[in-house]
Amino acid sequence: MRIGFGYGVFLAMTFSAGVVAAGAQSGAAGEQSNPLDRDSASTAQVATADVPAAQVPAAVTPTAGVPAASVPVDNGARPGDSHVRIVRLSDVKGTLSLDRKTGNGFEQTMPNMPIVQGQRLRTADGYAEVEFEDNSTLRVTPNSLVEFPLLALRSSGAKASTIQVVRGMVYVNLEGTKGNEFVVRAGDETMTVSPSTHMRMTVEDGKTVVSVFNGSVEVKHGSETTLLTKKESLTLRGEQVAIAKKIEEEGYDAWDKEANDYHARYSQANAMVAGGATYGLSDLNYYGNFINGGAFGSFWQPYLVGAGWNPYCNGVWAQYPGVGYSWVSPYPWGWLPYHTGTWSFFPGYGWGWQPGGAFNGLNNVASGGGVASGLVGTGVHSPVRAASPQAPTVGAGSLVLANNMPMVFSKEEKPGNFVFQKNSAGLGVPRGSLGSLNKISTHVEQHGSANMQVYAAPPSAGFMTSSRSGNGGPVTLRAGAPIQSESTSNAPAFRSGSSGGSSVSSGASHSLGASSASGGSSGSSGSSGHK
Repeated sequence: MRIGFGYGVFLAMTFSAGVVAAGAQSGAAGEQSNPLDRDSASTAQVATADVPAAQVPAAVTPTAGVPAASVPVDNGARPGDSHVRIVRLSDVKGTLSLDRKTGNGFEQTMPNMPIVQGQRLRTADGYAEVEFEDNSTLRVTPNSLVEFPLLALRSSGAKASTIQVVRGMVYVNLEGTKGNEFVVRAGDETMTVSPSTHMRMTVEDGKTVVSVFNGSVEVKHGSETTLLTKKESLTLRGEQVAIAKKIEEEGYDAWDKEANDYHARYSQANAMVAGGATYGLSDLNYYGNFINGGAFGSFWQPYLVGAGWNPYCNGVWAQYPGVGYSWVSPYPWGWLPYHTGTWSFFPGYGWGWQPGGAFNGLNNVASGGGVASGLVGTGVHSPVRAASPQAPTVGAGSLVLANNMPMVFSKEEKPGNFVFQKNSAGLGVPRGSLGSLNKISTHVEQHGSANMQVYAAPPSAGFMTSSRSGNGGPVTLRAGAPIQSESTSNAPAFRSGSSGGSSVSSGASHSLGASSASGGSSGSSGSSGHK
């Protein structure tokens, strides 16, 4: 079994004959079956009716097949709330699906898929991370089902989020943003999470366990309210309540810690993108950097690209009832540059993105157009703006592939050898675990590709002293040779650092030693893990 990067929907749409496909510029599409979600019979047919002109509801509507306890009577909405918020499915590994309320039930999903109020996320053997506007995160372990009954913007400007955990295990790591509201529910229990809090919650077999690593959580069960603080846990089973002054370790804690460390290291805002929504900054900083373009000004550019790459060469149109189609980029950094700012082609540099302007939610096509803001000197050609892709016609399908050229992946070509490919733009590169991409990108630009010795290991091997579940999270690729130990030698035989699909090399492949690729990058190192 192999756990991939969550590009399964993209690959399935590329290589399956029965899936809707469309050129990004032509917008042509056919009406065909959509076999994207193998475990949901409700996805066998693609809706072809016009998108209903309805607003996003303020409350969740009961859905067939979902236990009644998972649908709260009161989702926390207030008069004056706006429900235009979207949050980001920021990391996807393995098999998971999202019910976007299109009438097709759960459909396979991919990184950067927007999540709006009323939707449901289900994991099978997969792992998911959801990123909120202030960089706060929700992580979902395998065999879990979570709902988003409330994603509101209060009239005061505060953001209110309610997450319903129907089953499984989740981790919540909140930034210190004051004024925002974050509530996690399980059945009739309500957990109000304070800013700067890091917690874990498990819901299974009628039992709910809340564990607080840092910060505080107010737990309301029945008519009673309990305040949990650092290193405390609470177990609820029916009317029984037990509080412990310690936290039981779980196997997925290591995965959560590694993800927190990644964000702590790479989430520092560049001055050019300071202010407004900051989700997606970690991936923006890891998979690319800002370039001083002289007369053109500064702009951001992804690593591992050449002049032949453009930001809209590959993508998926996802249907959202009441709105239409939203452009979803497959690139691991592909959130902020497709919801705000401007893409332009800078002579001598290639395509680059300049931040600024309004944040575009589901209607994000407008973020592709515009001109560079830098002053152009005498004799210097002005940059060319990116042509916004044309959305498919209504009824073309729930997920519509838009490919201008074959996808290029960086991937593990054979066990122990990872190949970085030109024009992959980071597609296939696991986040954080292969070190800095700066020097690698320069090497690939010169030679077309580059090799790196890698090995597969679970997150933070050796972090856990014990584990009841025996699972440390998804095995991922890491730079260098493995350190032989019981944990690495017995690692499950699946990896998150490989993806299928076509891979193109534009030149000879050169080897990079692990030492030359495993250095740090921009941003100070930090840890918000379990203490």
